[in-house]
Amino acid sequence: MKTKLFLSQLAALVVVAAIFYASYGATNALASARANVPEIYFAWERAVPFWAWSIVPYWSLNLLYALGFFLCKGAGELARYVTQLLAAQLIATLFFIIFPLQMSWEKPAVSGLSGFLFSSLAAFDLPFNQAPSLHIILCVVVGAFYLRKARAIWLKAALVAWFALIGLSVLTTYQHHFIDIPTGLAAGCFVLLVRPIEGEPLRFAVATEAARYKWAALYLGLAFLTLFVAILGAQIWSSWMLWLSWASLSFALVACGYAFLGAGVFAKNRQGRHAAAAKALLFPYLCVARLNALFWLRGRRLSDEILPGLYLGSVKAARKFDAVLDCAAEFVRPGGAQIYASLPMLDMITPGADELKCGADELERLVKTTLCGGANLPQMTAELGSNFGAEANGYASERNLKFHRQADARVNLQTRGAANESKIAEAKQTLTGSNERAAENGKKVLVCCALGYGRSASVLLAWLVIYAGLGFDEALNLLKSRREKIAVASSLRERIARLAAEAREI
Repeated sequence: MKTKLFLSQLAALVVVAAIFYASYGATNALASARANVPEIYFAWERAVPFWAWSIVPYWSLNLLYALGFFLCKGAGELARYVTQLLAAQLIATLFFIIFPLQMSWEKPAVSGLSGFLFSSLAAFDLPFNQAPSLHIILCVVVGAFYLRKARAIWLKAALVAWFALIGLSVLTTYQHHFIDIPTGLAAGCFVLLVRPIEGEPLRFAVATEAARYKWAALYLGLAFLTLFVAILGAQIWSSWMLWLSWASLSFALVACGYAFLGAGVFAKNRQGRHAAAAKALLFPYLCVARLNALFWLRGRRLSDEILPGLYLGSVKAARKFDAVLDCAAEFVRPGGAQIYASLPMLDMITPGADELKCGADELERLVKTTLCGGANLPQMTAELGSNFGAEANGYASERNLKFHRQADARVNLQTRGAANESKIAEAKQTLTGSNERAAENGKKVLVCCALGYGRSASVLLAWLVIYAGLGFDEALNLLKSRREKIAVASSLRERIARLAAEAREI
């Protein structure tokens, strides 16, 4: 078995290395055949020193690159490593062909070991193939591979320091300009996002709902706007304005999430943590999302009790709860919750049937696990629902649901002619009286998203219908009587009704 794995590793190294040198040499040759190849650099780069010795860490990446094949513990890990390297090569090659750049600075004469290494590099490396730096892309990909292998803290620290030195060496060996580094870092992180070190690769699935394309168009527009401001600002004010292109990339990735990548673009795992690559690429958007939540929640309650021990609210209130069902793809796991379940969903989008079913199932598990009276909570909820549905047969035919857009661009479900305040008052009294029968241990469960008005409300609504036995209208009235600004879409009625019917058949 070990011999077979070794032969597979060796064969993979030979094939990938052949593709590397063939494609790298071809793009160099194409660029050299062009009459005018541009060069982009900042004035301050002229002050960057030339360190001949830094060619050693620069070259070391080649050794670490090759050694990585033989450190893979199985065929699966080898396939993942090969896929990442080929993806890095493909991205770099496409940019080298479409937008070639060059590095025209002359290197000082060097002798000894450093001179030998520079001469060896010059034998196949022409001064093209600049942005994004393939060396930096591979530094990210190979570095992530080794960091995952390391167990000791000191070894991790040493690896981080060495790979940082490799990244710095592209400047101090006069192999690259600065612009090649952030573009290389972005490309490397994108490779890790598409084909992560652990877990499943990012899945591509074209969206079918028109609403998702509307939001994709909005974020794509923001991406172009921030890129335009970055370029214009760099010409008028300062080159530092180019950092706005980071926000442009962030918004473009979110647009891709709405169009065909889904919530997977946030790479949020079961523990509620974003992958490092996703955090790096989406950092500007994540900052905007937090500011947006602060704006809409100002002066409002962060959570409200819907049933005894069961709350609906914002992820920002999650620290106070014993168990949390987190539906926000853009927020990381809050601290404090002992029991946690992550069900990442895109903001401003109605959850699909699969998401609703998964969310309702997960909430049922949390309720039974956390609340002392959780096993009987659906029965109590059914009793509570009678307060809302006692006259359901009498006015059901007259009840028309009116949908209108709120300031947050969602469809808000209102009930015309069902404002029956006396019934809601009875329900509140029932909730108060039931408080002693459930959650006897004082523990609390929270269903949350960014604000606690949309995604989490949809999931809780599905649970109330599927597991607690309430009708859709009764469940919706219950939510709206307990938490203001609930915003759910009209399509939920049909989706949840279908899921409830399927649950009854099982």
